[in-house]
Amino acid sequence: GTVEQRIGRFDAIIAAAAEQFNVDPDLIKAVIAQESNGNFNAVSKSGAKGLMQLMDSTARELNVNNVFDPTENIKAGVRYLKKMLDNNNGDVSLALASYNAGPGAVKLFDGIPPYPETRNYIHNVVRLQKQFQQQVKPKA
Repeated sequence: GTVEQRIGRFDAIIAAAAEQFNVDPDLIKAVIAQESNGNFNAVSKSGAKGLMQLMDSTARELNVNNVFDPTENIKAGVRYLKKMLDNNNGDVSLALASYNAGPGAVKLFDGIPPYPETRNYIHNVVRLQKQFQQQVKPKA
């Protein structure tokens, strides 16, 4: 199926995490789409795991027991994303740079690091967020 369909399976979890941490659900969906393409068993070459591609150290920090459990992964990933948003005064680009390259890199470069991967990541997530925002939402 499409990435929207793959991620749509987790709408209830995403909605709950969005509400709990006050983060745009379309931003969460965009991060999941970019990070794992909606595959909850995804493992990156750097060792990031699950839907929101949590590194083991981040997962431990966030008390995640099973990084491949969609509910735990999304909740922890959104909590971490919210922390990055708060640390960057709600600036989505800086928060995404922190999520991708680490908060240390953003601090080091006093802004978005000059890494092509991070710049592409931000561009793609923002594009995906707009894509999700334009989708017709089912009436509650």
